[in-house]
Amino acid sequence: MRLEAPAKINIGLLVGTLRDDGYHDIETIMARISLYDIIDAEVRPSDALSVSITGNEGYIGDGMDLMEKAARLFSDRSGISFSLTIAIDKRIPARAGLGGGSSDAAAVLRFLDGAFSHPLSRHELMDLAAAVGSDVPFFMAGYPGALVRGRGEIVMSTYVPCGRRIALFVPEEGVSTAQAYRLLDRSARPERHLAGLAAAFPTPSSHPNDFAAAAGGSMPSCIPGSLIQDGAYISMTGSGSAWFAFFSDNREFVFDILENCDIVSAYII
Repeated sequence: MRLEAPAKINIGLLVGTLRDDGYHDIETIMARISLYDIIDAEVRPSDALSVSITGNEGYIGDGMDLMEKAARLFSDRSGISFSLTIAIDKRIPARAGLGGGSSDAAAVLRFLDGAFSHPLSRHELMDLAAAVGSDVPFFMAGYPGALVRGRGEIVMSTYVPCGRRIALFVPEEGVSTAQAYRLLDRSARPERHLAGLAAAFPTPSSHPNDFAAAAGGSMPSCIPGSLIQDGAYISMTGSGSAWFAFFSDNREFVFDILENCDIVSAYII
């Protein structure tokens, strides 16, 4: 079966102090966007669990892919053994804060649950998603947009401007999430909350990203200065490295060719 796993942006991201369990409380508005990884998945009943993944060799490194982690947790929770084969076409840039790996994992959880006639409840699936990774519950919930709190496990549907054109700016160098959090923890942050998006267009002050502030607040040089002059909302997504922009009047973007940065046109879905 062919699966589509969408990327996400964060419209504001507030991060609390380091918790005793090693995580941070966050508050963010996440929105799905029209940039997808494509996953071809096949599953067959088997006496022993096996997971084979191709197409992820360029970004997985020495760790376990979140898709495999999701599959193994699903098998443990459901008591079902199977042979899972996955071929993935990675179109979402890695180490960019766009949630590609988390979205892939959620797609696999949803696929396995359907393939075996829904052995787990929605609550159990959301618990599994949280065990896989902090961004996975958002993708598992299936909302176009959500207010996300806790370490990512509290997901509440909220308004996001679906259909809004966005421009993504992805620098050549990715950002390590662990390194971004270490940098963030060097500075104190007051308790704040994000406003809903239905009432007003977001601004850098109403919907800031704490990772961008910790990095000095400087945008990549590849982002045209005209966007600021024209009143676009511009922000880092997640812990970076990608940035995005959109306009209140949903106008189209027109750019010259930029150096040291990929530009992707997308929209909020």
